[in-house]
Amino acid sequence: MIINGPGSEQAETILFERTYNVPPERVFAAWTEPALLKQWWGPPGSIVEVAEVDLRVGGRYRLGIQRGPQAVYYVTGVYQAVQPPDKLVFTWRWENPEMDVGRSLVTIELRPNGHKTDLRLTHEQLPTEEARRSHAEGWAGILEVLDKFLAG
Repeated sequence: MIINGPGSEQAETILFERTYNVPPERVFAAWTEPALLKQWWGPPGSIVEVAEVDLRVGGRYRLGIQRGPQAVYYVTGVYQAVQPPDKLVFTWRWENPEMDVGRSLVTIELRPNGHKTDLRLTHEQLPTEEARRSHAEGWAGILEVLDKFLAG
């Protein structure tokens, strides 16, 4: 994981790279099919309450995760690029006021690597150090859960 700090050219960006032991088509499906998203999306211990996907450029998505008995957190956005099984770009914004840091942009790039897939996740336009830190923690957990899901 790379978090670019103040003064760098990409100060508002976090970046993750992972390799999964499945082909890109399977990783892409995990990110885009509601039934699959409900099985894995969110940090460890989360339950996906809502997974709505209109998978087309200009289409919207909405994901709701329950973290504990009281709180459900919703993230929503619009697909900017849909290129199966190589690339997915979408805006990102939390509906919950306590989580909202404004609109940002997530890019998922998938590259075949033999029988595996190299994933590169870039989250841009995060306005503060705290937003970058909290989103980096969230993505680290989410990508860990994805690894376990794809290995299962």
